[in-house]
Amino acid sequence: MDELEGQLKKAIEKFKAKIEEDAALKAELAEITRNVIIDTTDNEGFSFIIEKGQVKDFKRGKLDSAEITLHATTADFKALFTGELKPMKAWATKRLKFDASIDDVMRLKKLIS
Repeated sequence: MDELEGQLKKAIEKFKAKIEEDAALKAELAEITRNVIIDTTDNEGFSFIIEKGQVKDFKRGKLDSAEITLHATTADFKALFTGELKPMKAWATKRLKFDASIDDVMRLKKLIS
């Protein structure tokens, strides 16, 4: 397991804890299924499925299709996880790009804040 994979797994654990603590968020996610791709533009990336508030099938590699795709280099994703790079700055400078609906973007913001 490399550093980024470890950071992603920790983020998933935080996500799970946040859902358990926040009844409104848990209810909001109860009927939602989203395929997610973490597109590390310089290697194979990662993917997982958010289904009814649970994260499933975390793996290396990309799904064939996804409702949410985040694009950045491995170094930029690592910097985002350590706080060295702030999400809004990464987005404004085009170091972080995403393909997702505005609703999904707002949900992601709730999960990472």
